[in-house]
Amino acid sequence: MKYVVTRPVDGITINPELEVLLDDNGDVRMFDSEEQALSSLTVAGVGPEELRHMTIMESCGTCCKCGSPLFRSLSPGYMFQCFTCDEDFYQFEQDT
Repeated sequence: MKYVVTRPVDGITINPELEVLLDDNGDVRMFDSEEQALSSLTVAGVGPEELRHMTIMESCGTCCKCGSPLFRSLSPGYMFQCFTCDEDFYQFEQDT
């Protein structure tokens, strides 16, 4: 399992859309556990109030294109999202 951290876009809590935490290279930051994600956020200075508005998402499968972890899609209309190959998938695309 892999984990990613989401938050409201630009950290503005009234934004209904979510964005994913990125690493220093601009790639989606993936963690090996929920505890690792929380620890990393705390070390980076994220306070309790900001943490309250973040969500840690667990991977829910494997990408049929590249084999990377698959996550619930943040894009309306899609079921799954692969951050490695930057693809969104419908349910039926992953059932094969």
